[in-house]
Amino acid sequence: MPEGNTVHRYALEHDEALRGRRISVTSPQGRFSQEAAELDGRRFLRAEAWGKHLFHFWQGRLVVHVHLGMFGRFTRFDGEAPEPRPTVRMRLAAGKRAARPAVTIDLAGAPACELMTTERRRSLLARLGPDPLRGDADPERIWSALRARDRPIGDALLDQRVIAGVGNIYRNEALFLTAIHPLRPSNTINRREWLLLWETILRLMRRGLRQGRIATVEPGETPHRSSGRGPRDAFYVYRREICRRCGARIRMFPLSGRKMFACEKCQPIGRAARRNRDK
Repeated sequence: MPEGNTVHRYALEHDEALRGRRISVTSPQGRFSQEAAELDGRRFLRAEAWGKHLFHFWQGRLVVHVHLGMFGRFTRFDGEAPEPRPTVRMRLAAGKRAARPAVTIDLAGAPACELMTTERRRSLLARLGPDPLRGDADPERIWSALRARDRPIGDALLDQRVIAGVGNIYRNEALFLTAIHPLRPSNTINRREWLLLWETILRLMRRGLRQGRIATVEPGETPHRSSGRGPRDAFYVYRREICRRCGARIRMFPLSGRKMFACEKCQPIGRAARRNRDK
């Protein structure tokens, strides 16, 4: 599933390519045909991301909301675009004009692509937690939510109502880098630990936004013992078998319906986390 850095990158790309232009909107798949007809020919105002949600703002106070789910993706074509595939739910096309080249953006595989009002958008955002990649994110609000319950911290970080945009890779890697066991109750995280965890999440997600991919290992760090250098050597514990730093075996277990990875030597489990494990 695309994490918040990918959705923010799409927002930046769409804003740069489409802002201020009148857009041809179609739905080759047919599931967005009525909405496409209403948007066709309108001016694209801007794009914005909040967590894993992407919003396109249009002339007439209309908003398109996209959630990519597990398999959704955008494909961009500069210049002349090929015929759309039958699976394309929404095609946005801007013709060449003045100094701006022609560009086409196709959306396919997304479970959510809907037209909404600005009021409905506000209602949706009210259910989401702060987004680390937004300048208005409030870490105090997240810490308050973490301290309100004794759920495992690894579960809480994947809850978009607590913190928006963090996905399975970032929760695994950030908890490893801050030496916090994923099963530790969230209300036992102290302020110092939370601020360190917050700064780690910020650093990793900002790097992912810049690079256009998720790679959490620091540049120059020694290769992973089981893989050597290469594209697979991008993570500390996620989908690893051996801990990069201490050589212990990585423990994998389900949490929040996703695979959680931890090195219990680098991330001591502690009594409270052990109680969560034994439930």
